[in-house]
Amino acid sequence: MKKLLLLACAALPLAGCLGDSSTGNKVTGQVKRVAHMTPLICPIHDRVDVSMGVMRGGVGSMSTQDLWLYIPDPDDARLLKQAAQTGQLVEITYDTARLRFCVDEETVTHVELLK
Repeated sequence: MKKLLLLACAALPLAGCLGDSSTGNKVTGQVKRVAHMTPLICPIHDRVDVSMGVMRGGVGSMSTQDLWLYIPDPDDARLLKQAAQTGQLVEITYDTARLRFCVDEETVTHVELLK
């Protein structure tokens, strides 16, 4: 019984790390690139680099802040690659996980191309 109690106390802090810290976040930006990651230990996955600065017709805001997001859906990855090639603006809905080891904490849940 004592060992079970100690095990439960050791696992309790890790249980708080599971799940999402926020869901349904939205960001509007311009896709700079989609990277196909092939790490040695972790599974192969795609990431997107989104610039927060938006330029339209040579006018707009310049930003030094980029957001890297994990793309679990191959259809979203294709859509984001298309947006990177055309320079189209995108609105991305994403969730932020509490703890991740192999991929970014921010996970793309929906992509919409803006006109």
